[in-house]
Amino acid sequence: MNNQMDIEKVNSEKFEKVLCHGQQMISPVYTEKNNCQDCYKCLRQCPVKAIKIESGSASVIASECIYCGHCVQVCPVGAKKVRDDFSKLSEALDQGMKVIACLAPSYISEFPGLDPQVLAGALKKLGFWGVSETALGAEIVAEQTSAYIKEKSEGIFISSCCPSVVRLINKHYPQLADYIVPVLSPMQTHSKVLKGLYGPDVQTAFFGPCIAKKGECDDYPGLTDYALTFSDLHDFLDMNYPSWELQESEQDNIFIPTQAGKGSYFPVDGGMIANMKRQTSMTDASFMSFSGITSVKEVLNNLAEWKTGEPLFLELLICEGGCVKGPCSINSSSVAIKRQRVLKEVNLRKETLLYTGAQVDITFDQKDDNPVNLKQVTEAEIANALKSTGKFTEADELNCGGCGYDSCRDFAIAMLNGKAERLMCVSNNRRVAQDKASVLLKKIPYGVVMVDETLTIIDSNRLFAEILGGEVLELYNSLGKLEGSDLKKVAFFHKLFSSVLYSGEEMIERRIRENGLLLNVSVITLQPHKIVCGIIRNLQDPEVRKDHVLNTTRQVIHQNMEIVQKIAFLLGENAAYTESMLNSIVESVDQDHHSIQE
Repeated sequence: MNNQMDIEKVNSEKFEKVLCHGQQMISPVYTEKNNCQDCYKCLRQCPVKAIKIESGSASVIASECIYCGHCVQVCPVGAKKVRDDFSKLSEALDQGMKVIACLAPSYISEFPGLDPQVLAGALKKLGFWGVSETALGAEIVAEQTSAYIKEKSEGIFISSCCPSVVRLINKHYPQLADYIVPVLSPMQTHSKVLKGLYGPDVQTAFFGPCIAKKGECDDYPGLTDYALTFSDLHDFLDMNYPSWELQESEQDNIFIPTQAGKGSYFPVDGGMIANMKRQTSMTDASFMSFSGITSVKEVLNNLAEWKTGEPLFLELLICEGGCVKGPCSINSSSVAIKRQRVLKEVNLRKETLLYTGAQVDITFDQKDDNPVNLKQVTEAEIANALKSTGKFTEADELNCGGCGYDSCRDFAIAMLNGKAERLMCVSNNRRVAQDKASVLLKKIPYGVVMVDETLTIIDSNRLFAEILGGEVLELYNSLGKLEGSDLKKVAFFHKLFSSVLYSGEEMIERRIRENGLLLNVSVITLQPHKIVCGIIRNLQDPEVRKDHVLNTTRQVIHQNMEIVQKIAFLLGENAAYTESMLNSIVESVDQDHHSIQE
């Protein structure tokens, strides 16, 4: 691997980490595990399923992640985090190091209407030696990419500009890695140019909307020193220079070595192609631009079907609409508005040739020799894994996606690769819960009925129907259930349920005598104003009466012993005699109870 970096997943009690040149580093995207709520939303949204579920917590698999930032954006509790690299940059600034702030081309849409000289001036006042536009690097990349394709008579060529796309191909489509144009990205090219112009002691700090740039810095050290986000830039300016936007524009606050030209088109989809076609007469090649992870994966999945003999250049961007919609962009305007802002601003810039102030070789092999290598599993192993989640036939495979995977089969393969747990299967969990509930309803020695806010029966057991008897029992016998029936037509004590549903009380208990029945009815709230459960005991049932005698006798014993303990010195042996007498009553009732059962 050309970057000479050994990156591997290492265990961490708190954060996912990578091993970088022998040192542990927090992954560009990681999980605060204490905040993870076991919802699997990150897994559902992850385009490459680089999430491992273990003990109910979702962690990022750094060796598989493409750092697209989807999980960070969708996590409902903010458990997915972007690594903060600002402390390292602050230390360099405090030490007076020569640091150049490099602004990603999409800063135009991030600070709409702001004079670029105001932004540059603010950064210089906060300690940066200079400010430069990474669009300069983009122009050089476009020029050298055009030259590379022009030398080829045929083939497929994929832009090296988007680090998420490069990582996606290297990790998950390694058979396509040779299609990546072997040149550095605009960020790395820009840094190389600046260090060539201003000396090796210069450090570069890139600011952009992209998380994957952090991974690119980790993978290819020695060029860009710090990769930070627009979120970091906003916080840095607002914290250290609250009124920075109000300062006057000054002519001295110009970008170094010069302002970029049409390279600023790069952050919108098709921007790179616009630069390439403007500078070359490559009419024999096909140019296509696709943005968004779904479209990019669709292109990669079908790339082998490309049959034409002419060169095909693909500008692929992970973010829908381009870099202007990167995951760490603060400005929430629509992609259309952001695109319009970029085009309007760049069209006002002078029509200049690509920046050639520094002749620099940016040839670079983008191929990574560490693709994702999942365990090869057999059909028998998959079948056994499916059976463990209650899926014995193809009809049992609902493919509901509740676990986060597109199909039950994918979920089974993930389990076999140690990335998923059996309890993630929602349909199986629901089935198991229903089975347990059914068993409990059958075994419980009382009548049980659950109803919703309309008094429609959700579930009940047979004993409930037996207690009410008559037509209710006939209905249960014919259907095997009372589910869907109206409690008002079934039970004369339905008003008790209505009262609890209306009040939201946790529980009420009443003794009701009607229609020749003497019932003890307890109504318990399961979901306030939505679902309640009734427990009905027939107090005329001999078994219930004996249970009542037993419970009452035990209460007498307990109360008596409390008194005995307080005045034991007065009662003496009489206390033991009283306890013996009461226990004999319980034993007698117990014997009668067992003899009836036999």
